[in-house]
Amino acid sequence: MDLFTSFNGRISRKGFWLGFLAMVAVAVVAGMVMLQISPVAAVGMNSVASDGIMVMLVQLAVAAAITYFWSAIVVKRLHDRGKSAMPWAIVFIAPGVLMQAMSIFKIGYSAEELAGTQIMVPGIGATVVTLLTVAVGLWAIIELGFLKGTPGDNAYGPNPLGGTQAAQAA
Repeated sequence: MDLFTSFNGRISRKGFWLGFLAMVAVAVVAGMVMLQISPVAAVGMNSVASDGIMVMLVQLAVAAAITYFWSAIVVKRLHDRGKSAMPWAIVFIAPGVLMQAMSIFKIGYSAEELAGTQIMVPGIGATVVTLLTVAVGLWAIIELGFLKGTPGDNAYGPNPLGGTQAAQAA
């Protein structure tokens, strides 16, 4: 659980990928639950407005929790790479937070009807933010998931793979 709650220390690439897969699984399950409780599924027209606000609050809570847990993973992996969490964590996390906020609050989206169902379609601004988020996400995956950490101990803690610099030099 320390993987998702602590911002101290370092994690290996393996720890990063395990955390990444866990966050993807949580996000998929949360997304499926959100679809089930969305206002579209609500019965009765009078409850749609209040249900929409409740869904938005649940979305905010889920997004905040996922962002917190993901931030802990990113910070520890940055530490393993010998990088300070600031500003790198902000660079890697902020575009996703912005995209989530735009999606939850429907900023930059317009309602369109498709096959009798109303869907939210991203406009130019939301599309640009989404593309920026994808580009930064790919960079983060390469930086955190594929590149090796600093050998031996560093300012952020001992090597998560074990051993010391003297042992690795030998």
